[in-house]
Amino acid sequence: MKKCICILCVALALCLSGCENHEVESNAFPLALGVAAEQDGGFHMYMAYPDLEDPDAADDALSGDAYWDESLDDLSEGTDLMSKASSRNVDMNHLKVLILDGRMLDDGVNAECLIRFFCEKKDMAWNAYVLLTDGEMENLFSEETQLNSCLGIYLEDLLEGWENLKSGSLITVGDLVSQYYNRNETLLIPVVSIVESRPVAESFAVVSDLCVTGERSMEEVFES
Repeated sequence: MKKCICILCVALALCLSGCENHEVESNAFPLALGVAAEQDGGFHMYMAYPDLEDPDAADDALSGDAYWDESLDDLSEGTDLMSKASSRNVDMNHLKVLILDGRMLDDGVNAECLIRFFCEKKDMAWNAYVLLTDGEMENLFSEETQLNSCLGIYLEDLLEGWENLKSGSLITVGDLVSQYYNRNETLLIPVVSIVESRPVAESFAVVSDLCVTGERSMEEVFES
């Protein structure tokens, strides 16, 4: 059902932007965004968005992704660089998941840059779910993954399929922003990796004051 709604949202966005069918390729609607801190400073940004040029997109607009990634000094440059490199207009309103490399929450400066990026971008979806990964970003945003849908949709379905998780426990971008300003709660964020060419979550990171302070197993979180 949610996949159908997302397809309708993408189609509606195209109509509202005045796009004809032959202009679809000039737009990008990222459903998954990845941000990693590079060891020598700066950041690396990844985007996965529905590949509307794929022949299968005529039957299912969310059947697969196109990918973009780039190193940057400032996160605010990301969408502009993606637009210039691909000649596409980037619309972040439909974002489903934000995937962070663990180092983004190991450094207060990096975390501050991340929060400022989301606060300054007017078209960001603050209800996007947040996940962490440890050195798997390139594998997640890769054509080698064997999915039957876009990465963002796949991960959203994975998270929302956890029936044993308390309602409202999944962390969103808005929750990250709230913790940055209020510092009043501990967050449990799923950690994803690639197993047999598919994204899986096998643990939760404990995040306090926007720093990773520990880890809990899936069983511990589901039973709590």
